[in-house]
Amino acid sequence: MFRLKSAFAALLVLTIAGCAQTKTPFASSMNRDVLPAVQSDQERLLTNQAHALDRMSKDLVRKTTFKGAAIGAVAGCGLAVVGGSKAKCAQAALVGGVLGGVAGNAAGKAQVNRRVELVELNRILPSLRKTNDQMEVVAGGVSNLMAKQDAEIAQLKADLTHGATTQAAYDARLSEIRTVRSELAQALTLSAGQARQAKEALVAAQSQGQTGIDWYIAETNKLEEEAVSARAQISLL
Repeated sequence: MFRLKSAFAALLVLTIAGCAQTKTPFASSMNRDVLPAVQSDQERLLTNQAHALDRMSKDLVRKTTFKGAAIGAVAGCGLAVVGGSKAKCAQAALVGGVLGGVAGNAAGKAQVNRRVELVELNRILPSLRKTNDQMEVVAGGVSNLMAKQDAEIAQLKADLTHGATTQAAYDARLSEIRTVRSELAQALTLSAGQARQAKEALVAAQSQGQTGIDWYIAETNKLEEEAVSARAQISLL
């Protein structure tokens, strides 16, 4: 019995030793070259800022179209009626942004009489300023990040050529950079489109008689141009 226990103990020791030997090469291979690449703090921050810009520009669209969509139909019909053309009421309602404006003739007349305000500029102003400030942050960040990433890619290529990094590590990091750039490009494209929508809503309001709106149109146009310019700096590799 003692000999059996001794033999079992020896076998157990050999088994544990064998496991330890087989684990050693695996553990030593777990270096930074085979671990998944991760985004830098700068990349995460800028991506979050770009998504925030997208949300702000969406809010700007809501601010420039909400009242216009609700009142546009009755105001449009009011304009048609004032002009003596009831038959064109539905068409005027479409210009205002909502179908079914025929029922709003009386309200439309009243709206015209007090110089139709299709959008509330006091609601748009803080949203526009906030979005413009965010656009400035993102545009500056994009320029800086593209330069850093381009320099990093060049260094990665040199390291790969000289055997200082592996193909797997190179591919993983390049894939991560592509992901970051794709997210930034998408957020800026959406922001540009939403700035354009806001501008078009303001132009429509101006064409229907609202005054004091020139500066807002110019600012939303600038916002769109800056978003397009920042997007143009991003190469998707």
